[in-house]
Amino acid sequence: MDRGKIVQDVIAYFKGDQWRRMAAALEQDPEPRGTHAHIFVETCVHPNNIEELICGFFAQRGAPSARRIDYMAPRPGEMGSLHGVEPKGQPHFDFNFFYNPNVALAGSEGGAHGESGCNLCIWNRRYINAFYADFPFRQVGEAEEEKIRQYFRSEHWHRGVEMSILPDTNHQHINAYTSVHPEVLRRFAEESLAAKGWEIYYTCPNVYLVNGRYTGKLVFMGKNPEAVYDLGWMFKPDVVLEPALDDWVFKNGKGYDTWTTPMREPVMAQPYVRLTDGEVARALEAIKP
Repeated sequence: MDRGKIVQDVIAYFKGDQWRRMAAALEQDPEPRGTHAHIFVETCVHPNNIEELICGFFAQRGAPSARRIDYMAPRPGEMGSLHGVEPKGQPHFDFNFFYNPNVALAGSEGGAHGESGCNLCIWNRRYINAFYADFPFRQVGEAEEEKIRQYFRSEHWHRGVEMSILPDTNHQHINAYTSVHPEVLRRFAEESLAAKGWEIYYTCPNVYLVNGRYTGKLVFMGKNPEAVYDLGWMFKPDVVLEPALDDWVFKNGKGYDTWTTPMREPVMAQPYVRLTDGEVARALEAIKP
């Protein structure tokens, strides 16, 4: 593609409907730490440049990037992601991209290149509360609290969080079955992390797709060490809290789903167009508020 057209199309994207809808939703969210979003695009522009543009867009509006952005491939070999983008004071989101040599930057079709038929998905606190209302969570007494503490002292939990900071781990899910409300689990998980000497910015309740069905998770936005790791949960009425050792997202996960650097390499190896510093600056100037 002609480089001049690429820059103009990038500018048009950040002035366009999909991006404006998401940016407006993030800015207006009354409870940003309880919200998460996925956005899906096609692009031939290098992900490093897209990160510069996204961070620059929000910085120009008084919301600079609040934490490190991870690169991963949620769909290995097919779809990459700038994972955990978090403008200061706003919800965090994942910017998911498909390489297309004929497109500078544009919202994807919502079918195979989206989620639930959409190219923009936002889960806020109201959504999560409605999702929770579908489950008859058990009352928690002393016996249940002890079983929850046992889990958060277990090898499954501690090995899972430690896997999240391995050099080749881009993102980590720890899978569990439970009948306990996630807000209760959150409290015990945060106590366990604090006892371990780990710090988090906050925990975000969310959902994600497992075999075509939305499943609950708690997203821990790590501060020290700086990593994002999730406790995925499925409701099982006769279980207080225990490891899920069957397959969820990946085969042979053995209680975990782990996204690694080798999974993202095919996505990152595409022949992206690298914008110059001047081209990035010109685009950012054009999308100033």
